[in-house]
Amino acid sequence: MKFSILSVAAAVVAIATAAPLTKRAANNNAVVGYWVPWGDVPVSALDMTKYTHINYGFGVMWKGAAAPTTITIDRYYDGDNIQQLTWINNALVFVRQNTNGNDAENPNGWGMDGIDIDWEYPGREGAPCNVVSPQDSANYLQLLKELRAALDLEFPSKHKLITAAVRVQPFDNGNGSPMSNVAAYVPYFDFISVMAYDIMGSWSSVTGPNAPFGTPPSPGDPFGFVQAIDSWRNAGWPSEKLVMGTATVNMDTQNPISQYVPFSPTVPKGGPSDSQEVNFYCNEGSAWSGQWKWKELRGGPLAAGPISPASGWTRHWDNQTQTPWLFQPSTKTYISYDDVQSLTVKVNYVKSLGLKGVMLWDASYDYNGELINVLNQVRDGVTPTSTASPSATVTTTMAPSTTITVPTTMTMTTTTIPTTTTTPVGPCVGVAAWNSATVYANAGTKVTYGGYLYTNQWWTQNETPSASAWGVWKQGAAC
Repeated sequence: MKFSILSVAAAVVAIATAAPLTKRAANNNAVVGYWVPWGDVPVSALDMTKYTHINYGFGVMWKGAAAPTTITIDRYYDGDNIQQLTWINNALVFVRQNTNGNDAENPNGWGMDGIDIDWEYPGREGAPCNVVSPQDSANYLQLLKELRAALDLEFPSKHKLITAAVRVQPFDNGNGSPMSNVAAYVPYFDFISVMAYDIMGSWSSVTGPNAPFGTPPSPGDPFGFVQAIDSWRNAGWPSEKLVMGTATVNMDTQNPISQYVPFSPTVPKGGPSDSQEVNFYCNEGSAWSGQWKWKELRGGPLAAGPISPASGWTRHWDNQTQTPWLFQPSTKTYISYDDVQSLTVKVNYVKSLGLKGVMLWDASYDYNGELINVLNQVRDGVTPTSTASPSATVTTTMAPSTTITVPTTMTMTTTTIPTTTTTPVGPCVGVAAWNSATVYANAGTKVTYGGYLYTNQWWTQNETPSASAWGVWKQGAAC
């Protein structure tokens, strides 16, 4: 079955226009990919078998003198295509025209399935020029109610989706704090995609992971993949409507000496495509973004392989946040990013909690499908594994003694290790004991520890086997 979606946002905020070309997975899990026309990859080049939804970006709503509200399809990149309509009507007309194929500029239509809203953020500033009101979240709910009713009236024979990209905390209440209960919003969204990236970057006080799995230790910013899931579910958001976002965009900073240390306030040039663009909507000056696309990392700092740094670079692994980072001593350049190993951790966790799925920003920045191949495994019942082999220059950064808050109850099995040597029996015969110094590069490697058989699910070193549902080691039979 095919689904199509158009995404719009409320008020004066930038919005993502979604045109998902959808193929539903048998288990109904979602793999959402954003696609933008300036990514230099035609949508026809994407492997649609790896996605359930493709969101087309961007439509931008803004308030001006010409009309109460205007929606454009990002004229800076996509050409001049303006619908001078107001609020919900502009979204409905765009969906109708691009579904039925009667738009003069796009006679064949785009097959839209609904609307994806990217409001950054209700109740607090996201974009520098965003107008914030204490009533933002209440207005958002009212918009959703009216939009749902209008879509159902306009398209009585087909359910049009309403989805949204959201931050790692629930919407703000009128006091500027995250809501403790978002149940009122649930009926109007088919699902939300949490942007669990851009956690740390040039705006932070120290270097740190752009998209951490576990919460970074102080002085890092206290957000991450696990924290985001915990925050939304504790506020009443159902797992079956929760999609977790990942990114192919990576951040660099200059003049640090390691992770979680101060750096130069001047943002350096990122990858080859980074440019000093001017933000026309916010009237900002030009500046480098410091961004590296995944495909640019694979053509430069990671040219030797997805987890193999090129000469002059060193790859590190942060156990606390389950993320890699690169460092080039000669230029003092630090790059935080996600790769096949860290995404495997996230996909495995999403599956273990029964969440709706995963989202990728953005599909055109991948390299030979390396990242989407990992994310796509959320659609099957098999634990995802990374087949990449680490190089000799991979180093491990030990995590500080902080605790990750996990949104489910964890059962830890503790056994007493005998002080005498015993002969393994049953399934443990011939299996080596776990060793903290050994690099277990290949998923599926078996070890014994504490009287049990364990199998690793991805690359690991110095991570003690346990019965944790989200850890690298999967506990098997007793020896």
